[in-house]
Amino acid sequence: MHELCSSEPKQTFIQQTEVTAMMPNSILPTAIAAISLASISVASAAISILGGSGSGTFDASSGSSLPATMLSSFDASSASKVVVTISGEDGFGDSLPTGVSFNGDSFTLAVTDTNAIQQTWIYYLDASDAGGTFGTGNLVIDGSGSDDFAASWLFLSGTADGVGATNSAQSQTVSLTTTANDSFVVASHANNGSSGTAQSPLTVLLDGPAGSAGGGSGYATIATAGAGTYEFTGGSSRPVTVAAEFTVIPEPSIALLGGLGVLGLLRRRRA
Repeated sequence: MHELCSSEPKQTFIQQTEVTAMMPNSILPTAIAAISLASISVASAAISILGGSGSGTFDASSGSSLPATMLSSFDASSASKVVVTISGEDGFGDSLPTGVSFNGDSFTLAVTDTNAIQQTWIYYLDASDAGGTFGTGNLVIDGSGSDDFAASWLFLSGTADGVGATNSAQSQTVSLTTTANDSFVVASHANNGSSGTAQSPLTVLLDGPAGSAGGGSGYATIATAGAGTYEFTGGSSRPVTVAAEFTVIPEPSIALLGGLGVLGLLRRRRA
């Protein structure tokens, strides 16, 4: 294993009218200024990759079978989300992985696709779906078969719950249109070769054999929402690529601060 070390203001014209109607003219200009401040957008905090993130392989030739523990007794208390990618080839009739769990909590499948017998997946689990915090536990790839595969995992902080945009393609590239600024994109890939190297803007997380297939994964922070293309090299036979967007938690809105300012002015006037 390789370890890697807005909110939108809801201050409508009707709400503004209701607030100003009850204010004396002496404080009206100041109150309007406070309400105008509420329309200023605020940048979101960045998503961070935490310690423990990395990759690994499962080798069935040693006689092992699923489930497979990829990470043991890991303290993920600081994470808000765990994302796992899996790449493999179901070429011998044996079952590939059927899911992922951490400390007994099952992950949600974000996206998957298959090209002939090559297949790749992206799963995620939010801390809110694990009792509010992950605590210490084992990261397990679930199933009952014995096909080889490669996996990678990311422990993240600062993420909003759920998944944003997703897409897949039976190709070495996949397009994805992110929906929010500062989104975190994860891409995963499989092919009929022996590697899958993520290309810029992705940072390589996994690159190498996934049993008799090639596997790869990578990640990138995308500053501005919009269309992008994510590519892997290393094998052009039966390629399949998937990508998923994970959004950042917005910082407290200035709309709230502006509202508090108006309340403060009203209290001072009444006093």
